[in-house]
Amino acid sequence: MSQSQQKPVPPVSNVFAVDPTAFIKKTANQLKTFPEINPPREVKLGLWKTSCARELPPENSEEFWYIRSASLLRKLALKKRIGVSRLRKLYGCHQRNGVKPPHYRKCAGKIIRRCLQQLEKAGLVQIEKAAGRKLTSAGQSLIDKIAHDIVRETAASK
Repeated sequence: MSQSQQKPVPPVSNVFAVDPTAFIKKTANQLKTFPEINPPREVKLGLWKTSCARELPPENSEEFWYIRSASLLRKLALKKRIGVSRLRKLYGCHQRNGVKPPHYRKCAGKIIRRCLQQLEKAGLVQIEKAAGRKLTSAGQSLIDKIAHDIVRETAASK
């Protein structure tokens, strides 16, 4: 075949190749269809903060739960195996101390644990002995499908 007759190469469609913001939004909307994943009552009431360094809870508490779960799925897809302690470091922030220098604080571990437990009940995540948690084949296929949809949408819009 000559170069003019070759088929175009399809774009790569995995979690590394898509925009993280679009990926997390689409995954959060997809997670709303799972009956196992729902925000706890305390989150709906706005009683849980995401870190000791934060002054207020998230503004949209119900959406926050799905967004954090989607973000956790993305982190698991990128890192393969990761534990709650490492995730607490990734989602941590600097605590403002007025005129004193800021200090780094880890985020709340209970939120991460509860999200991961709900993702386990949904069959998307499983516990790996002495290595934290990892995606199951169902979780990986969900992520690949969402990434493929995003790549297809961006290719169609060009």
